[in-house]
Amino acid sequence: TAETTRQIISTTRGLFEAQGFYSAYKDIEKAREAIRDGNFENAVTRSIACLESVMRICHEKLGQSLPNKKQISDLWKSTRNILCFDELDPSGATLNLINTLSGVVTHLGGLRNTLGDAHGKGIFPPDVSENIAELAINTASTLSTVIIRRFNQTKEKPPNERN
Repeated sequence: TAETTRQIISTTRGLFEAQGFYSAYKDIEKAREAIRDGNFENAVTRSIACLESVMRICHEKLGQSLPNKKQISDLWKSTRNILCFDELDPSGATLNLINTLSGVVTHLGGLRNTLGDAHGKGIFPPDVSENIAELAINTASTLSTVIIRRFNQTKEKPPNERN
């Protein structure tokens, strides 16, 4: 595992622990262990589960109901809304980046469906490299960090004052 990946995971785990995102902490631990053990399909699955846990916890801590569809893209849309990500930058300079995150989240879900082990393994499981497993855990960790930091910015403010 690359040193940068170890640093990203360590930082993210610390954030999860400090902020009370315990199920996300458990998910990232399982992803880390899966990479360590060479179970890269499971690392992909657990990385995306970590991101989903972060979004679910934000909903729970804010007393918001989860979306009817529990797919990761729908969970992101709801999280983006309740955390007012579109209001992050009043100048609008970051809106394209926020829109790109929607694509990243959707593609992470696709990666899990195609290369992860969430839906079982057939006779010939996908050949997932360590690089792909690290990409999944690094991306999920970075997105999780952004979401938690935004959550902390907005949790104390009424919805009309969140930006």
